[in-house]
Amino acid sequence: MRIVYWLLVGFSFTLSGCGVLFGEDGYFRNREDDYLKAASLEPLKVPEELNREALGQRYEIPALTREDLAYAQDTENFEAPRPDPLSVNALQEQVKIQSLDGERWILVNVEPAELWPRIRAFLADNNLEVASTNTELGLLETSWLSFKDDPGRIDRYRIRIDRGVQPDTSEIHILHMSLDRDSATQAQLTSWPDESASDERESFLLDELAATLATEDMGAAGGTSLIAQNIGGDVKARIVNVDGEPVLELELNRARALATLSHSAKQEGFTIYDSAPEDGLFYLGYRQPPDKAPGWLARLFGAEADPQPPETQYSLAQLREALPQGMTATPEQAEAAEERLPKAPGYLLILSEDADGALRARLRTAYGERLSARKARDMLSVLRKNLI
Repeated sequence: MRIVYWLLVGFSFTLSGCGVLFGEDGYFRNREDDYLKAASLEPLKVPEELNREALGQRYEIPALTREDLAYAQDTENFEAPRPDPLSVNALQEQVKIQSLDGERWILVNVEPAELWPRIRAFLADNNLEVASTNTELGLLETSWLSFKDDPGRIDRYRIRIDRGVQPDTSEIHILHMSLDRDSATQAQLTSWPDESASDERESFLLDELAATLATEDMGAAGGTSLIAQNIGGDVKARIVNVDGEPVLELELNRARALATLSHSAKQEGFTIYDSAPEDGLFYLGYRQPPDKAPGWLARLFGAEADPQPPETQYSLAQLREALPQGMTATPEQAEAAEERLPKAPGYLLILSEDADGALRARLRTAYGERLSARKARDMLSVLRKNLI
């Protein structure tokens, strides 16, 4: 009985100790909901002789826009959207030279503000004096120089830094200008041509700059130009909502927009059945690729490692005959087209310039009818992440 008595006494002390240590008023109480009881504090009072301008929110939460809710047409069956897929560029090397439609530029997986001081340092290291800059447009212009192999001419370069088509990427474009030293006029000295005077001179500087940036450790180098934080504006490709329909908006010239869409429409489950690039039309097939490659047993029973979309018996010319001029159809027009061309698989990718001057790509059914907002947004996201 004495043993039982002392066990009961010890157990009672243990219970009271838990209350003291871990209870609601204990030293080690749960504090995860304390923030709910937090009260607002008065703003910090700054002396009159000091700058009292507010610094603003450092981690501001952006407001929801119509574009964010473009996929949620049916609010009763609301589904949270999947996050945008990572750009394929985000998983590749940080610096590479891109070439498209005869144009070459450097693609770098960092923000333009991080490139600005590095490019200025590159120019200084190579004795290329900077004559003028424009951070708003992302321009750096060198002074006039002469190459040893051509002393009768004067040359200069203009380097333009733009935001890339993918988030957190930048593009570096180089323009070379060359004039005869003795016959150059004042008008020629103060204006820039539309194209480089020498592709060889342009490529020389572009290759040297790319090689220099590639040897730097971008993550460890640090350094961001505060005055160049707004270079290039927004990304050049984004999904927006137009009249309740998700569309891919491109801030590119039409030639590059068509070329990069053509490239993207051959990646990650997409294939091009037929196209008329001059009219901004692509007839596409799509089959969502598997999350992982099938095993040997699945392949033994016919599973494809790279499944292809179903084939189509129709051409783009046949669809154009059955659809309105713009290839976008109302439900009634789509139904009439389906009667003429039954069971047409695939989708139409339509690039057009809207009334406000923006280039926008719409994804429709093979009969020109709207997809559900969720499906259109998901498929356009796949196209967007493969743009170059």
